[in-house]
Amino acid sequence: MEEEESGAAMDGIITEYNTYEDFLDSQITSLDLFYLEDEELARQLVELGYRGSGEVLKREEFEARKAAAEASRLSQRTQQKILSSAGKELKDNFLKALALREEANRNGKMTVSTLDWIHWCSVQ
Repeated sequence: MEEEESGAAMDGIITEYNTYEDFLDSQITSLDLFYLEDEELARQLVELGYRGSGEVLKREEFEARKAAAEASRLSQRTQQKILSSAGKELKDNFLKALALREEANRNGKMTVSTLDWIHWCSVQ
């Protein structure tokens, strides 16, 4: 259970910070910088786990999780949804016309207003 919670926290870290340096900087306090007088040294101490308020996350792990999160986001966006009309034998002309236009409507290539449909139905 604890591993799941820490994994979820790490996923939040991945989405919250654009770069690994931003992630490290988030764990550095102004007091750290006052005493160390070097931001790069402060980052190294956080990366090694000697300073910081969060969990230790190496650069490779951060970048791998960032890439995985981006790939997941892209796959969700491009994942094709099953059409409502798929596999159905339609007898009604209106439903057939809807089925022909369903994919284009879902992809945003075509939009059809209610008035267009009313007009189309009255012509048929």
